Amino acid sequence: MPTPPMTDALAIEALEALESHDGHKTNAAKELGIPESTFRSRIKLAKKRGLHLSEGAQNAMHSAGLNGVEAKGGWIHNYDPETGNKTGTTRWSAPASQEETDQFLNTIRGAIDDLQNMDVPEYEIREKPDGKCLLVIDLADIHVGKLCVETETGYTYSREVAVTRMIEGTRELIRKASGMGIGRILFVLGNDILHVDNARSSTTSGTGQDTHGTIHQMYRDAFAGYVGAIELARLTAPVDLVYCPSNHDWLMGWCLAQQVGAWFRLAPDVTATEYNLSEKHRKYYRYEGNLIGLTHGDGAKEADLYPLMMTEARAHISDCTHRYWYVHHLHHKIRKQAGVLSHKREKDHIGMTMMHNAARSMEGDNVQIEWVRSMSPPDGWHDRNGYVNRQAVECFVHHPHDGQDGRFTVWF
Repeated sequence: MPTPPMTDALAIEALEALESHDGHKTNAAKELGIPESTFRSRIKLAKKRGLHLSEGAQNAMHSAGLNGVEAKGGWIHNYDPETGNKTGTTRWSAPASQEETDQFLNTIRGAIDDLQNMDVPEYEIREKPDGKCLLVIDLADIHVGKLCVETETGYTYSREVAVTRMIEGTRELIRKASGMGIGRILFVLGNDILHVDNARSSTTSGTGQDTHGTIHQMYRDAFAGYVGAIELARLTAPVDLVYCPSNHDWLMGWCLAQQVGAWFRLAPDVTATEYNLSEKHRKYYRYEGNLIGLTHGDGAKEADLYPLMMTEARAHISDCTHRYWYVHHLHHKIRKQAGVLSHKREKDHIGMTMMHNAARSMEGDNVQIEWVRSMSPPDGWHDRNGYVNRQAVECFVHHPHDGQDGRFTVWF
């Protein structure tokens, strides 16, 4: 006689016993009076059915066509049942336990409490500068909380080092650009400002990282670094803030950007619009004849950036003959021209930067695409695999009519 299928009631009973014995399978099996092998089979089947998930997660799991094992996390390829053609890809992940969910929610609540209770300063009105140029300060891929050990990688990087580089790097960039007639500053937030996105020391997608400190310490240190850097910037010219979502800290990076914007809400010379601080992955910023696109670099492909700008910012295309993309994520310099004519102009290699000479076409026929260098050194994994980078912060000067007119780099 065949064995009847296990009921959901028996599977849930096994899950409850496992929880009551703090994950100890042998003791849980004894409580139920069944062999441990049978108990393990019930737990395995319970998780495959998704019975360990919340009701909402179970509904989403069934809608996506996943089982409980797949729902733990991963990529699912979707196909049309009639034609067999691939229609898309679904990324699915779920908390591994209620404890992790509670930790995550407590992190968010703590950030909100800090935002609501902080004593916001009232900044004085400063005299407007005479300059006409825009200074783009782009502190890219800071990774506050990344741990680099000198004996392993040749570099030391910690939360304190990251914050120091944020503030002192900004100070030196402003000093170098001081003779360029700066009338406004675009200060870029985000782009992996935090190394991880949760209390488990993993990125948004769940990849574990070597970290220095807790997510709470990283968050507070990154906030202090931004405040210090932006306070320096506003001494030179009015500041516009813009935020780029990123793959290491998709949620916590957004929360941090909101808090930075709120901190400067009474500063008459610091502007943070809803669009600029939104979760929108690609942003556009116009400065007279300059159209600047900003994105982290983990989303749209390089070949699509030119047509995306032509489509998404088409209202400004005819008035902007100078078009640029500032991209991040790779931690090293690549500078290209794309559009009617395409060629590479600059690229970082291990220990050197190669410049490429080529005939330059009219700016209006193309878009300049530039990957911005990172101030953070390689951690153990990147060093072992040869992904090393020249650490630096960068800024770019844009003349209202002549386009990008200068650039400055501070090396570490």
